[in-house]
Amino acid sequence: MKLLDRAEPSSGADPAEALIKEAHRRKRRRRLLVSGVVTVLLVAALGGFLLSRPGGRAPATGVAARPHGPGGPVVDGAALAGHGQLAFVSRGTLWVLDGSTTKLRKVPTPGLVPDDPSFSPDGRWLAFVASKEIGRNYGGDVVSTVLSSELWIARADGTDAHPVEGIAYAAAYGWSPHADLFAVSVGEATSVPYGAATGVDLVGPAGSIRPVAADTHVTSAVWSPDGSALAVSTQTGPSGPASWTGTLTTYPVDGGPSTVWESLDGSYIVPAGWWPVWGIGYTTVGVGAVPGGSATADGSPLYSLARPGAEPRPLGYTLQDEGSGAPSSSSTGWLAFVATSGGIGRSIWQGKQVLVCSPTTGHCAPAPHPADTVTLDPVWSPTGTTLAYVQGAALQSVGFLQQTLADWYDAHRLHLFDPTTGSDRTGTRAPGVTVPLWSGDGRSLLYVGDNGLWLDATLAGPPVEITYPLFAPGAWPAFYGQVGFSSQFSWSPPRAPKA
Repeated sequence: MKLLDRAEPSSGADPAEALIKEAHRRKRRRRLLVSGVVTVLLVAALGGFLLSRPGGRAPATGVAARPHGPGGPVVDGAALAGHGQLAFVSRGTLWVLDGSTTKLRKVPTPGLVPDDPSFSPDGRWLAFVASKEIGRNYGGDVVSTVLSSELWIARADGTDAHPVEGIAYAAAYGWSPHADLFAVSVGEATSVPYGAATGVDLVGPAGSIRPVAADTHVTSAVWSPDGSALAVSTQTGPSGPASWTGTLTTYPVDGGPSTVWESLDGSYIVPAGWWPVWGIGYTTVGVGAVPGGSATADGSPLYSLARPGAEPRPLGYTLQDEGSGAPSSSSTGWLAFVATSGGIGRSIWQGKQVLVCSPTTGHCAPAPHPADTVTLDPVWSPTGTTLAYVQGAALQSVGFLQQTLADWYDAHRLHLFDPTTGSDRTGTRAPGVTVPLWSGDGRSLLYVGDNGLWLDATLAGPPVEITYPLFAPGAWPAFYGQVGFSSQFSWSPPRAPKA
């Protein structure tokens, strides 16, 4: 693994960076679902990037074609019985499937397109983003671009869905790990280095709004593990990128004094997580690039910072997104992330491997994988003893035909790795495994396969498909092969009974 000098910039500017910057100004949380207009323009700007939309696609090998109609998705409510609640977006409509009643409920968002559903930690509330979009025809491809977005909150069963009033929503940073508080950036400025947000607010389900940071230019934010603080990255600078300064500051939720952890001239700081033992993880994007642009495909330098003012520890390059490359930490301090080749192999199926980092030695080593494969989607079990990750074939293709995407994702295999013993085993056979999620007790996994959601209730199989489809078949939005499956669903497993 290549170690990096401090503040090393990411790869150079892309001809379409300005377009990507605008797309993420409109919808920064939706990093992988780059607007269709940007995708079309990237075709001309980058070359070799192809996103076709045939009328349909063949099912994965050995999987029968499943019916779907205009009235809603296909669901197996009985298969979710006793396994909590599932919120998912199917072909642009938000649904909630209740595992206690096995009933399916449509969440109405008149005139808006829902995205990024997220259950609160206590399972009582559901937050999501609803956007106004317009479609345009480009040579036969109907694509859409986001005009505006709102934060909505509903009860966990999907009832009483409504937009949050009183905030100028910019981007969502998620629920507190231990409270019914949802963090968002707010405000809109006309002249900033990157990101139009000018502050961060905490929103309660009943409509309470608590400012945390104000009068600043926000890039991103992450919660502390105990939910007591937010780490917020900002930029300042009067002229061009060379004079911009990225700053990482923590803000206590209770309103105490803020603390500056890091400041870098000529770079953006993008928080990647706040982890036990390691502290705050962040990536950097240097002069000439923007967060959320080509850095989501090339990779960006990843560092951990144990405490304010400490020397950052370089960990490698990683994907700067919230899907396949999102780092995962365990309660015991183990860390896993997707390492990239630093700009060599921009496609998701080239040069990507999961690294596992020990909390005692600080050493990072690749998770087991055969030759000619990539590994993605690392996520630790609740006990921190097992890492689930995904293995896919390493491809040389630079085109992104819908059939290529479907065939590649539908051939993914699940791996379960114990770093203390070194044991690694493959999971039960399924029609593709992407972005796996653990249940609260660590006995089950939910994941995407064949454009649907599957539940592996016992880790001994066979898994059962809960719902299909997520995206319209044959119309998966992709950015260098990355498909934003993680923004299409949220799972709230049953809560453990209180002692």
